[in-house]
Amino acid sequence: MSSGVPLRRARLGELCQQFGGTLDPALADRTIERAVSPAQATHGSDLVLLAASRFVAAASASNAVLLCKPELGGRVEAGRRWLHPHAEWVLAELLDQAPPPESGAGVAPSAQISPGAVVLPGASIGEGSSVGPNAVIYGGSVIGTRVSVGAGAVIGRPGFGWVTGPDGRLRRMPQRGGVRVDDEVEIGALCTVDAGTLDPTRIGAGTKLDAHVHVGHNVQIGRRCLVAAQSGFAGSVVIEDDVWIGGQVGVKDHVRIGAGARLAAKSGVIGDVPAGATVAGFPAVPRLRWLRAMARLLSG
Repeated sequence: MSSGVPLRRARLGELCQQFGGTLDPALADRTIERAVSPAQATHGSDLVLLAASRFVAAASASNAVLLCKPELGGRVEAGRRWLHPHAEWVLAELLDQAPPPESGAGVAPSAQISPGAVVLPGASIGEGSSVGPNAVIYGGSVIGTRVSVGAGAVIGRPGFGWVTGPDGRLRRMPQRGGVRVDDEVEIGALCTVDAGTLDPTRIGAGTKLDAHVHVGHNVQIGRRCLVAAQSGFAGSVVIEDDVWIGGQVGVKDHVRIGAGARLAAKSGVIGDVPAGATVAGFPAVPRLRWLRAMARLLSG
């Protein structure tokens, strides 16, 4: 699955007239071809949304056109900026106008689709995989080999992303990135895995999700991870390889969990967790620190 979303080819000057904002003069005749995340930008015809300061460094390192919120425009070089107070809304409009995605490869002959399961056009399911009763696989989902999708699971639904337009109304951000599930993954009953915005939400090879786990849009889960029931990951979380996560854990958006980390049950994770660390509590802290704090609380 390629990076980014191909857009309807158009000159930036025409788009600025259509949607508003302020365009650096040098860009008026530039044509954009795809919308990409900052880390994937490689060409001058790429369009990158810059709506948060954490992406400034990656956006600046590329040669892409930057669709910026005005307050961030001064942090990137002139000559590459399309400034708009509703930059996310502009991207949503462009994604709505984008060509439909290419169809997936369909269902492999040895895959098993249970009664009541729905595999929508554009999905791909690999050899030896199984889809449980009443599960739904949306178009844009690529399921690897020997993957088990439990009963009632929903893979590739649009992620929970909303933006505000110039009229103040909310509109949904299209989620065009799909989902990639690598080989030998198990997805439990009633799990939900949301489609990414521009790039796929991904679950790495050998990872196992218990029932009722929610994986938000743009999440990247590494290999051989174990996730217990009722845990949830907000958008753009990165979980590296070999992480174990207890039941009912919640992880804030854009947090990174280092390789081999352990998250105790009911942890509320609102900041990055180093590789190999074990954390507990809310906000999640090293487990021994949390145990000492609980001991003081209970003895007082």
